[in-house]
Amino acid sequence: MIISLRRIRSWLRFLFLFVLFTLLLYQLFRFVSPLFEPDYMYREPSGGAIKVFAHQGDGEHRRTLTEEIAGRLFLFYRIGE
Repeated sequence: MIISLRRIRSWLRFLFLFVLFTLLLYQLFRFVSPLFEPDYMYREPSGGAIKVFAHQGDGEHRRTLTEEIAGRLFLFYRIGE
């Protein structure tokens, strides 16, 4: 069996370039991946955020707990939210 030094050199060159480009691609993915991460959904809102179910003023008629629960259930069954 004849071992060609040119063939060994070409295989070593191929292996070296393969490892080099694999490492470069890995570093590129590590650099770019934070750009595609979703926002942290549990952070405190900024700007003019308000509560969805806030009490409306200090009117004469305050809703009792059962009326409030019934209203929310009605809204849930009506629109599914």
